[in-house]
Amino acid sequence: MIKVRYQAENAFVVVVGANSGMGQALIKQLFESKATIFGIDIQKESKTPIYKRYQYFNANPLDKNELLKVAEIIRKQTPQITGLVNLSGTISQFKSIESISIEEWDETYDISFISCFNSCKAFIPLLKKVSDSVIVNMSSGLAFIGQKNYGPYGASKAAVVSFSKTLAAELAPKIRVNTVAPGAVDTNFIYKEDGSTRFDKEAYVRMVPLGALAKPEEIASVILFLLSEGASHMTGQCLHINGGAGMH
Repeated sequence: MIKVRYQAENAFVVVVGANSGMGQALIKQLFESKATIFGIDIQKESKTPIYKRYQYFNANPLDKNELLKVAEIIRKQTPQITGLVNLSGTISQFKSIESISIEEWDETYDISFISCFNSCKAFIPLLKKVSDSVIVNMSSGLAFIGQKNYGPYGASKAAVVSFSKTLAAELAPKIRVNTVAPGAVDTNFIYKEDGSTRFDKEAYVRMVPLGALAKPEEIASVILFLLSEGASHMTGQCLHINGGAGMH
């Protein structure tokens, strides 16, 4: 795979959702780029080995006070961060809008959007301490299409795009803010407990012009590009990574 060149010796990047398949792939690429990484997730233990330049924080991104505490710990170690990546997202109930309860809707919507809002609020003060820092937020191709039984997830990821555009306008020129919107990615997110996929995988692959599910490393490489100087004239954009399945 072609790797994005990211000169990251002086980069300090916070990754929220560090234990996800996408998070682990991104942390590996950031580590290879010599960045210092701060991972955050709700699980007590890190799924990524703790390196010299990797710290892990057990924190709930839905709790703004927990994120503020992490931000304060990081501030005491380094006066600035250069990048923030928000990867949190989930869907636990596959129900129609007519049948889903408010509580079930909120569970998916909050984890998939409010966590992003809380994270940006907590870390923007640190990002502002450098002249060219970056936020990359995770959206989804489902934000742009109507897919049955994915209501709260699609709505939350559409909110991420709109929120990120507003943030990009408000924080320019000091901080760049962009989103990525993957199609189906071969991570635990698409699998049920019995190992089957949440959709017809073979039918999906047939409709993808490039003929495959995305690998988490392929999404991580695009995030790495958005963090890099190569994307220095990009803000308020949403990059679709779907093998051509949706040519926006």
